Amino acid sequence: MKRTTGSLLGLLLALFATQGMAEGVLKLSRTELKLEPGKPAHALYVENTGDTPLYLEVVQELLLNPGQTPERLVPIQEVERPSLLVTPDRLVLAAGQKRRMLLKEIEAPTQPLVWRVTFRPRERIHINSKALSAPLIVSVGYGAVIYQLGSSD
Repeated sequence: MKRTTGSLLGLLLALFATQGMAEGVLKLSRTELKLEPGKPAHALYVENTGDTPLYLEVVQELLLNPGQTPERLVPIQEVERPSLLVTPDRLVLAAGQKRRMLLKEIEAPTQPLVWRVTFRPRERIHINSKALSAPLIVSVGYGAVIYQLGSSD
């Protein structure tokens, strides 16, 4: 088993080395934000530092059990009265382009909330190998955590 894992790791590294010439590279301005009532929100920027376009899907989820494993995440569409909205939920960034995400605080919550925002490039890497019984798909996501403090904090 160890030899197969080593072979697979070598295959992945070789694949990334050969495909790394032209690609979009996502950079977030920050990975943690704190929203406090009455204070201006910090900006969240996404930037493509690569040399090809990036097609991103943005997923916002409410974290119900911060600090616990496994995490219990609720998609924004299933939250009854969300107090924060992060938009857009899809975007395209050209090479070198930078864009500010809109953080719209609808209302201050009564207790602190933790939101996870994940940026997923729509590009996936498929690996087919004789060492694998099924194709391996690698999909990388980049995330930010937003702490939304309540009005009574």
